[in-house]
Amino acid sequence: MNLKERLLNGKTTIAIFGIGFVGTTIMTVWLRAGARVIAVDKNIDVLEKLRKGESPTNEPHSKRAISKGLKENKLIITSDHQTAIRKSNVVIIAVPVGLKNKNVNLTNITSVINSISKEMKKGIAIIVTPTIPIGTSKKIIKIIENKTKLKVEKDFNYIYSPERISAGHAVKDIEKNYPAIISGAGKKSTEFGKKLFNIISSKGVIEMSTIEAAEGEKIFEGVYRDVNIALANELAIICEKNGLDFWEIRNAANSQPYSQIHKSGIGVGGYCIPVYPYFLINMNKKSHEYTNLIRVSRKINEGMPRHAVKRIIEITNNKFRSKKKIKISILGLSFRGDIPDKRLSPTYEIVKMLTNIKFDIFIHDPYFEKDKFLEKRATITKDLRKCLMDSDIVILATDHREYYELTDSDMKKLLKNETVIYDGRNVIQKITKNKIIKIGKG
Repeated sequence: MNLKERLLNGKTTIAIFGIGFVGTTIMTVWLRAGARVIAVDKNIDVLEKLRKGESPTNEPHSKRAISKGLKENKLIITSDHQTAIRKSNVVIIAVPVGLKNKNVNLTNITSVINSISKEMKKGIAIIVTPTIPIGTSKKIIKIIENKTKLKVEKDFNYIYSPERISAGHAVKDIEKNYPAIISGAGKKSTEFGKKLFNIISSKGVIEMSTIEAAEGEKIFEGVYRDVNIALANELAIICEKNGLDFWEIRNAANSQPYSQIHKSGIGVGGYCIPVYPYFLINMNKKSHEYTNLIRVSRKINEGMPRHAVKRIIEITNNKFRSKKKIKISILGLSFRGDIPDKRLSPTYEIVKMLTNIKFDIFIHDPYFEKDKFLEKRATITKDLRKCLMDSDIVILATDHREYYELTDSDMKKLLKNETVIYDGRNVIQKITKNKIIKIGKG
């Protein structure tokens, strides 16, 4: 009986630790493939949603897969790590890795590793999916071996396969869009990983020569984007200072196939691009000359919310000097358009700076109406009319599709003639009556 057959008949069970955005997507993919899955999370709200057949995320396909899995008794939901380990043959760790004071925080991973080590049995496969600093897998293997007295390759398999997904099409990314990146602790682990991921990835797998190479691959993806976004942001600022239009020049430059200038923006968010560069920066602390470009790029991108606020204040200072109370409406809390994901959104930094200047702040987002970090600083609403009504300044912070459709007619009903709009995402296309300050346009 091959691995696929064992998965389909329930002889091989997959336990997924961490049912956040990544874990929900991985769970969805394996349920769609017909596998028996144990969903493990310590968050009671997440577990309750799953038991009701609901998805913790808005990712396409997840709700249907969860409902079907429950109906067919192929989805088990628990917060008990030990039970999950005892009942599973494959363990996928999908907990997030973050930054604390710009240093990597592996607390979530080490916590899961310490927990599962208590019940690990021979023959189990451990798969780690979060993006981690180069060299982390070797440390994880050492922890497991010391705690369990089992030996990798002989007694258990260890595979590293970084997730390569984006919100809004994450399931499709795994199943159809990209090959899986995999590497194992040795030949045995790697072969198991190839067989496993070929079941769900129609694009197959890319086998890396070492685990360190696989760890580096995902980091490089994020750093590449961060550096190129920083270039776009620097070019946009140059255009602002010299009375040029970055967007016009960009469009013309990108007509040449060797030029692929990224979009400029009010800030970079999410748990990928703003985080991964620090893995390399911290790895090379003693030799900073090797990460000059990466460090400067991160500084540029982290400075974009401040640049936007400074520009808004400079242009509007005289205009609203006599007003005692200035209403600012920020459109967008999600870090990217048309997704319900606000992790490390630049809106947080914008609000923080504006709060210090004592503005009356409203935030609109079609996906959110609550946020524990912002509730004392701003009014958050899904009601666009309420947010915009009588605003003095409007800031476009997220490129949600509905903002592209705003027109002069819409604005006439809600805004005053003197209202200033700062477009931090090049979203405004149909508004001409109000004063518009556009990022990248001098």
